[in-house]
Amino acid sequence: MISNKQTALFLKQMREQHPTAFKRNFLFYSMIKTKGILDELKELIPWVLAAMIFISLSMSLGHFISVQLPQFDHFRSYGIAVLAIMLLFMLYTPLVIKQIKHSSTSLYQQLRHTPIKLAVLILLQAINIAYIESIFLQIILFFLALSFGFVRFYKENMFRADTQNEQYFYLQETRRICFWSYKQILKIKFKRLFSAKNSKTLNVLQQQEQQFIDLYIQLIRYENELCKTHKHVDVETYLDSLM
Repeated sequence: MISNKQTALFLKQMREQHPTAFKRNFLFYSMIKTKGILDELKELIPWVLAAMIFISLSMSLGHFISVQLPQFDHFRSYGIAVLAIMLLFMLYTPLVIKQIKHSSTSLYQQLRHTPIKLAVLILLQAINIAYIESIFLQIILFFLALSFGFVRFYKENMFRADTQNEQYFYLQETRRICFWSYKQILKIKFKRLFSAKNSKTLNVLQQQEQQFIDLYIQLIRYENELCKTHKHVDVETYLDSLM
């Protein structure tokens, strides 16, 4: 178990040693952290945002398609709009998954199959538009797409009941520097491609790369320990805590 004092001290040291790690370094996931499963009203915030953004967007896009392409009936126009939003999710999802993979091992295990799930939904929606023409099926597929492509990235639940906002912040800061250290490794690898063999520059870059690799391993392990401290490992342990 890691205490707040230990984490605060650790992050303070990281800020002093690597101040650039906390500047212009954004993670596009886990904007809202909640306790348990549907234990807080703020669990609804991502769904409200999804409805405001993507449902209204699908209606506007569907209307535009029906006007511009009158050969498509009402169902196909709005079906194509839903399909377009699913493809939008598929476009940015791999980028978010990459961030998660290199900043949170446990969360990556939960979300790594999201692109496959979205691909299945896209295929089913295409079949629905072409052959089945079921409004009910389209609603279900759109609901699942919003869940996989937006809501599950926007919020992160399964935190323990005693977790405080301060601990949410510390966890996210640790993840930020995790991903930053990974990006530094990539940058150094790229610079090495343009360095002459056995040169002094190459030796310096190799030393820097190893330093960042060691830092990255340290940080990703620390993040994993923070997750074990503040989150339920799985649904079973969460349910056990309620009994």
